[in-house]
Amino acid sequence: MRKQQGVTVVEIAMLLVVLAIVAVVAIPQFDATQDQRLAHQNSESSAKVKSAFALAIAQKGDFPTLTEMVEYIDADFASEMSDLSGVIFRDQRQHLTINTYNDAQCKMLTSLKEPGVSDIVRCIQSYN
Repeated sequence: MRKQQGVTVVEIAMLLVVLAIVAVVAIPQFDATQDQRLAHQNSESSAKVKSAFALAIAQKGDFPTLTEMVEYIDADFASEMSDLSGVIFRDQRQHLTINTYNDAQCKMLTSLKEPGVSDIVRCIQSYN
């Protein structure tokens, strides 16, 4: 009797079916994990800005400017002022701007460059 060498077409087909099933299950899970990570990071960034906002109000006794508020954000968190409308957080994968507004209804963005638009922060964008 001869010994069997190699693989049969049926064995290759079974392997492809198993790999397809694994891919169908694993890829959506990976995407969901990435989305959850980004959502958590956005929420954390927003919370940092809101904490800095509250601290600035408590210490200053009035609403802070965008420049003043950024000074209260933790130094270990990569942050800077946006030229236009908020605080930018940067990491390896994304740049996130937490918008700041100069009205209590969160409708008018703060601005450092636009003449006649206040840079006093009265409202922070929320990420939930």
